[in-house]
Amino acid sequence: MSRRALIERRPWLLASMILAVMWVWLQDSRLPGLYLLMLKGAPLALLAVYAVLRHRGNDTRSLAGMLGLEAVGSALWYEVPVIGLNAMLVAFLIGLTLFLVHRTPVMDSGRRASALALTVGTPLLCFFAADRAGVGVPLFLGLALGGMAAAAWISTFPRSRVGAGAALIVAGVVLEIAASSGSAVLALAAWPLFYLGNLVLATGVTGELRMREELR
Repeated sequence: MSRRALIERRPWLLASMILAVMWVWLQDSRLPGLYLLMLKGAPLALLAVYAVLRHRGNDTRSLAGMLGLEAVGSALWYEVPVIGLNAMLVAFLIGLTLFLVHRTPVMDSGRRASALALTVGTPLLCFFAADRAGVGVPLFLGLALGGMAAAAWISTFPRSRVGAGAALIVAGVVLEIAASSGSAVLALAAWPLFYLGNLVLATGVTGELRMREELR
């Protein structure tokens, strides 16, 4: 990697990971609420900056838009649910559009079955998690999340990173919904899974796009 790449890109990724660890460590501290909200959204926002610096193009701008809205949605999930959940919804729809543009033209039966399971299973998991927690979660959020994950799984991006990352995002959101019941254990696991999924997905997408560009 060039010196310019080291200066422009890696520090943003490193800062994102450091702030993610800080959030996990400080989320139950006495830090003022506004600072906690900013700290929770900052790691995803920094991933968005990393994405547009790693590869410049319409696809990475879409990815950055998804990550930026997820940052807002994650920070405001409990504080301002109307804004938080709708930000998440739009983020997943952007991701769905991005991955459908890069869908695999020919798929085997295993990949199709997995995509179907994500499409149908995700909203069902969200519904059951919300029902158990006694909270309401818009149906469209589960559908958009499942559609995004399925589209990532059948895309031309590597499944070991992008597909797996999308699946981790699904797990994180489902646990976040379930944690609305007040479960500290679920809450402790939800956000790290959500962040890790986005980290793996974002680096997978940008790395693949950069490699394709270099091969042209």
